Amino acid sequence: MTRYSRYIKVISIISDIILLNVCFVAVFYYKFHAFHDPFTFMLFYVNVAWIFLIAAIKPYDISRTSKLFVILRSSFYVITSHILLVFAYYVFLQTYRYSRELLVLLYSSLFILTFVLKIVFFFVLKWAREKGYNYRNIIVVNQSENPVELQSFFKTHPEYGYNIKKVITAKNIQVNILEEIKSFCLQNEIHEIFFSMSVMESQSLLDLMNFAEDNFIKIRLVADFKGVSFSEMALEKFGEVPVLKVLTTPLDDWDKQLQKRAFDIFFSLMIMICVLSWLIPILAIIIKLTSRGPVFFKQQRTGRDNRPFWCYKFRTMYVNEKSDTVQATQNDPRITAIGNFLRDSSIDEMPQFYNVLIGDMSVVGPRPHMLKHTIDFSEELDKFMGRHQIKPGITGLAQSKGYRGETSDFEKIKNRVKLDLFYVKYWSFTLDIKIIFNTLFSLFNTNS
Repeated sequence: MTRYSRYIKVISIISDIILLNVCFVAVFYYKFHAFHDPFTFMLFYVNVAWIFLIAAIKPYDISRTSKLFVILRSSFYVITSHILLVFAYYVFLQTYRYSRELLVLLYSSLFILTFVLKIVFFFVLKWAREKGYNYRNIIVVNQSENPVELQSFFKTHPEYGYNIKKVITAKNIQVNILEEIKSFCLQNEIHEIFFSMSVMESQSLLDLMNFAEDNFIKIRLVADFKGVSFSEMALEKFGEVPVLKVLTTPLDDWDKQLQKRAFDIFFSLMIMICVLSWLIPILAIIIKLTSRGPVFFKQQRTGRDNRPFWCYKFRTMYVNEKSDTVQATQNDPRITAIGNFLRDSSIDEMPQFYNVLIGDMSVVGPRPHMLKHTIDFSEELDKFMGRHQIKPGITGLAQSKGYRGETSDFEKIKNRVKLDLFYVKYWSFTLDIKIIFNTLFSLFNTNS
């Protein structure tokens, strides 16, 4: 049972279409207790729209190594897009035939049943491959002094269904080795060849690719990045030249940047409208009555890509000449009476939601340092500048773990930087939400 992978896609397509039709027929009958006039055309339209979407979105173009989340996400995109197409037609063109209850019931049941079906199918297929069904025979060609981790990976993950039939090691591909590969492939029903780029020679590779194409064997090129750490890679083409682009942070992807930016705008607007609209006038009066100087304090700090920006705060100190070079400490005589409260409660940072709104900062990210500290810390700590690959934040992973306030303790600085670099490398929207809640909990716990 090796070549049946082609049928998995067909089974998935047919089962999804059957499920769509079963849900529509059942919900229509439940709603109207009969199959009257709009039924036939509606059934035709939902099927045509579905086929159009799976052709456009291609949700079934997934590999053996695809995670369950990727499969469910593809189904989510198709169903969501289908909702938009159906709603668009029946709301704007066929209002008199439109039933909100019908569509709500249809898509509620379709979402639930589709997800259940995908989850069951995923684990059944995983179990079948672990038992030796639906496997792919492969050979691995690699350099003798450069063992490929694929071998151990496939042995510890039988659920992917890759059966290593042979490992060929060579410093370079000679004619006799090339012939050995071809002969072995023909005699052992090999489906895929994993070919290490470290032994790649253009002529040998071209010869092997032509052979593989003639015998319906897939070629996979294995890149050797031993000792190099990165989050992801993406393939780009410059003309006919393929280039691997290293993504050092998840936020290198434009769609994730858009997701984070949309949340920043929404969140900062809510804070400015619901909180700062009344808090600023009150604090402005108190700050002015307790000391001379402006209500807001602005200072140049290090932003994304090491670019400086003006960071805003409520002024918590008497006006002094050392504010840009000397960090505030506990019992600092420069701090005003109201300043201690504002600092302890972190209310002094609230104007930075304006920085978030204009795009200099994010709600969550590494805290920005004044320019002098950035220079000092970059000389003392390895990889310190890596935290500036993304926008600084009002709060961050370090702050949610309790690392707030002055940075005089070198060990604390190191721990902050470690947490910042972890955040940069493993950012996710879920992590942002978790950090916001943890920060609020930390603040209330500290001030209680």
